[in-house]
Amino acid sequence: MGFLKRLAFYLGLVLGLVTVAVAGTVIITYLFTGKLPSVKMSGEKAEVELMTPDEVVALIRELAAKVKAASQAKVTGGEDDGQA
Repeated sequence: MGFLKRLAFYLGLVLGLVTVAVAGTVIITYLFTGKLPSVKMSGEKAEVELMTPDEVVALIRELAAKVKAASQAKVTGGEDDGQA
């Protein structure tokens, strides 16, 4: 049981340090460039690019509009409650 506790501790420690390092990198990148790092999948390759905050907002609004349009799609055919 001691081995599992030690393994869980070190795994959590490493995961926490990696998370802090990534967050620190994003903060430093934003402070120096004014842009936020973004990962874009193009085919099989991941591509890292820098986006301005305005581009991030536009991307989020575009994705929200797509989700809203998809949720409002009407289903045709079948029976409604009055015909059952």
